[in-house]
Amino acid sequence: MERRSLGSGNQMGSRRHFRIPWSTAVATAAALAVLASAILFTRARLQRDLHTLLAEREGRSLAALFEGRMAAMRAEGTDDPLLAAVEVAAMPQMAGIRRITLYDADGRLPTRLVGPEPVAPPGPDVRNLGPGQVLATFSPSVSNLPPSLRVYSPVRDESGAGTSGILAVDMDAADLEAEYRRMDATIRRQGLLTLALAGGALGVALAVAFAGLARANALLAERTERLQKANRELTLAARTGAVGAVASHLVHGLRNPLAGLQGFVAGLADGGADSATVADASATARRMKSMIDEVVRVLRDEDGVHAYEIPMAELLPMTACRLPASAAGRGIRVEACSESGRLLPNREANLVLLIAENLVSNAAEGSPDGHPVRVTAVDHPDGSLELRVADEGPGLPEHVRANLFQPTASTKPGGSGLGLAITRRLAVSIGGEVSLESTGPQGTVFLLRLPPAGA
Repeated sequence: MERRSLGSGNQMGSRRHFRIPWSTAVATAAALAVLASAILFTRARLQRDLHTLLAEREGRSLAALFEGRMAAMRAEGTDDPLLAAVEVAAMPQMAGIRRITLYDADGRLPTRLVGPEPVAPPGPDVRNLGPGQVLATFSPSVSNLPPSLRVYSPVRDESGAGTSGILAVDMDAADLEAEYRRMDATIRRQGLLTLALAGGALGVALAVAFAGLARANALLAERTERLQKANRELTLAARTGAVGAVASHLVHGLRNPLAGLQGFVAGLADGGADSATVADASATARRMKSMIDEVVRVLRDEDGVHAYEIPMAELLPMTACRLPASAAGRGIRVEACSESGRLLPNREANLVLLIAENLVSNAAEGSPDGHPVRVTAVDHPDGSLELRVADEGPGLPEHVRANLFQPTASTKPGGSGLGLAITRRLAVSIGGEVSLESTGPQGTVFLLRLPPAGA
């Protein structure tokens, strides 16, 4: 019962405090930034490669026309590259040609065919082009200058195995630039779509992963807390178990001497001793006998000899009868009020009464003379039972609160601190918990909470 109660409360606490930490958002943003950078880099390389392929496509088309015309002229018995270049420039599809320059195989001796000036002389990379290869360079439009495409293509000799010259063509590239723009727009849209889809999937995956880690961390913290509490309870059980064994031994050993003490006190009264002293001694003996009988009764009920139920409304007024005589002599009284309809099994009722008696005794010792000790019992909306014992004392010192339920901590001179430790252990044995609810100059309130009936 205790374990179930602890687990439920801690899980609620974990859900209440669960949130995605800022480190998760930073990690997700960093991952998305890396993904975006990779997509941008890939898109730039793809655009550059596609631009080069499209430019080479135009250059190979031009070179193919030139080679075709050269082959036709050689079939007719003519080998004149200049004439072939002029005829290619005159074709309708080549209307955008601005300049054509023919160099020798070493890139020298240019012959201007079309345009006001020759194309720039070819460099070593152009002179090393093999048969069928071209070098195309695109220049975008700048200010008032239209876009252009410069193509270098080797001219094969009659054998077809060597190079007799280099053809350089500078042509208008408006259509090519428009195709570049359409292609770039398509790649841009695809990149954004890829970033959105991949980034969304990555963000969701990271969020789910971090949420799982957060839940696992919360569960680990909960189990660690439960384990620590269980260790504290085991330690307390070991200590109070030993105390219980000693108490049982003391009960057994004190019953007969106590009966003799009562007889001796009665003899003193018959012998004419001071009546006040005899009355005080007699009251003390009766109090000790009542405590021993109560312990014996609880032990008897623990064995299950009797089974019955006691209403909380009937049990609570009994705490007033347990007020120590010393407290009653100081004008302290118990004000009991029950708003609970709970029925307690006799075993639980006996232990609750012992717990309340100990708390009332402690409250009476801490209360000023003539002030009441209030005992209230209410049913919580969740079905649990809450019993509060409140005094009007000055409150507990800070150093006492830290180790309040430890067997070695006590607020009384010469006290052992076993009272609250045993009280807490008794509460744990019936699935409940005793805690300090509040303390201060207006008084101290201890709370006993029992789980819902049947929990």
